Amino acid sequence: MEDLYISDYQALGQFRYQIRRFLHFSEGAARSEGLEPQQHQMMLAIRAWNEADPPTIGALAEHLLLKHHSAVGLVDRLAEHGLVERVRGAEDRRQVRVRLLPQGLDKLRRLAGIHREELRTSGPILVDALSALLQRLP
Repeated sequence: MEDLYISDYQALGQFRYQIRRFLHFSEGAARSEGLEPQQHQMMLAIRAWNEADPPTIGALAEHLLLKHHSAVGLVDRLAEHGLVERVRGAEDRRQVRVRLLPQGLDKLRRLAGIHREELRTSGPILVDALSALLQRLP
């Protein structure tokens, strides 16, 4: 494989920097709400679930690219704080599904609002960085 031009590395570096900058913001926002970043991601995945029944822990693990036991631990900690609850599947009682509780929804609403505000500023910069990177592709 041939080496890339310095401008290719610069475009890739800028894009990675802008992603990391947004993630750093997001991690701080989650912590300001008393959540670890992965807990925030878990809550967002639950709320964004696009099916009639709440997601299973296995589906959440897959969506968040986690091992099943790591997803269980996240759900355990969120449940201890009264943010989510486990519910048995309607059709298959062996399935454990996870849904947000009112306190979890409130936290997630606040975080979503803060993230939308941040994206008003950082979003165009991130899009520009991605566009510059994509223009460098053959």
